[in-house]
Amino acid sequence: MATVNLSDVAYSVADKWGPAVTKAIKDNDPSDYRALFDDGLIEVVLQGSDGNEVIFGIGDDHPNATLDWECFIEMSRDELKEQDYVKTESLCLGILGPRVIMETGRVNSRDEVYIQSVCMLTLDPASGKIIAYDAFTDPGMSSLRDLAQPAGET
Repeated sequence: MATVNLSDVAYSVADKWGPAVTKAIKDNDPSDYRALFDDGLIEVVLQGSDGNEVIFGIGDDHPNATLDWECFIEMSRDELKEQDYVKTESLCLGILGPRVIMETGRVNSRDEVYIQSVCMLTLDPASGKIIAYDAFTDPGMSSLRDLAQPAGET
């Protein structure tokens, strides 16, 4: 079985993530976002607003899926539209084997990063598609916020 160059794929996934999420939410077109993921069950661990982990699986016609893709995208779209959401920015922070460490930030209409996450994406070594997604959210992170604000502002 052939494998992909995971370093190249990791940076490509991180570069595509922000625009793909933005397109899914703002243009109601999840095709680019969905294309980043494998067709099988995607294992997801997110940090809930109470700080506890939320574990679920996304998959179309998969017996162990908690949500199908349409439901997941719709729920995400509804949540983000309530937040004055404008876009998502993303940046690859590192690669460890098939895992990508990525930072993401949600930007509002005032061009402020209002929530940030550090994510670990696990890629399938053969296809380079995401097979697992873990996100650790910290509204107090500063790195993407610093990138979004003019020099001298905090």
